[in-house]
Amino acid sequence: MRSVLFAAITLTSVSVASAEGPAYQVFEDSALGITLPPKKILLGDKGMDATLTDCIVRAPAAAGSVLYWLEIGKAGNVTAAKVRGTGSSALDSCIAGGLKKASITEKLPSSIVVVGRVDVLDRNKNKGTFLPSPKVSEVAVLLDAKGGAWQLGTKRLAYTENRAADISAALDTQVANLNACAAKRAATGVDLDLVAWVDGSKSIVRGTGDTAYDNCLAKALAAIKLPTGASAIWMELMLKKAAEPLQPRTDKPSLSKEQGLKDALTTAVRARSASLLDCTDGKKAKLAKLTVVLSGGKANVKAVSTGDPAADACVKTKFVDVTIKSAEPTDKLELEVELAAQ
Repeated sequence: MRSVLFAAITLTSVSVASAEGPAYQVFEDSALGITLPPKKILLGDKGMDATLTDCIVRAPAAAGSVLYWLEIGKAGNVTAAKVRGTGSSALDSCIAGGLKKASITEKLPSSIVVVGRVDVLDRNKNKGTFLPSPKVSEVAVLLDAKGGAWQLGTKRLAYTENRAADISAALDTQVANLNACAAKRAATGVDLDLVAWVDGSKSIVRGTGDTAYDNCLAKALAAIKLPTGASAIWMELMLKKAAEPLQPRTDKPSLSKEQGLKDALTTAVRARSASLLDCTDGKKAKLAKLTVVLSGGKANVKAVSTGDPAADACVKTKFVDVTIKSAEPTDKLELEVELAAQ
């Protein structure tokens, strides 16, 4: 089984200036099969820059910035490109064509996949600014194996329209189909990193070296419902042998129950971090921690202070009556939880 690597960096490649200023900027967010060097590898000197600029400044104005997926051969040629997010399939295709002209001089160990974002010029404002970049969520989510031999989880994901919590929930509904793929993968296999692309059509998964298994996962991921035709997601995934449920590590039995509940509350909050942080978008607000209370098997926000009353109310609305499966109806607990870093 071939080994694979993920590398996550942020590198910016800015196009030549047009009359309105630079037309785009490229972020190389992650790669599968190589550790990205501390410099950009997608160079624009052999046609990418000119083509992307022409696409963006001469076509109808884009409605949004985009996500991209590139498959690159060992010789440094882009063999496949996927782009989604402008609101125009023609413009998405034009940008994909431009990315296929990227000049890659870095010596590659084998074929690789690179995923990232292209921020597109906001031509409606005419100020040389870019349309908002697709969001990237750093919150890891491990799906319930539910008896399956392999456990799939997200390490990081980027999205144009969905919210991270919605994507995680959609993945959870596909656990049965994802677990059904286990029959196509040997139980003696090793843990792996993978990368996936979902855009409402045929999804793509790369990483296991087993085409049948990758295709099976891709088919299950394709069932994720996307809100608009401009929606897309790329995901860094981890595939691990299903583990036994974690137990609180303590030599004092009297503390086991309380620690387990604290762990459950912390997980419930952090698993929803991306959705809760959406409440601060466009506001002078900061959400770093909140206080939750457990009662009757449900968790709710007791206190939160973002600096903006509307954001506080939003957080309380989004985290309401969250079921804590390990809690009994009589269990009560109050806990301050820090959100996972974004």
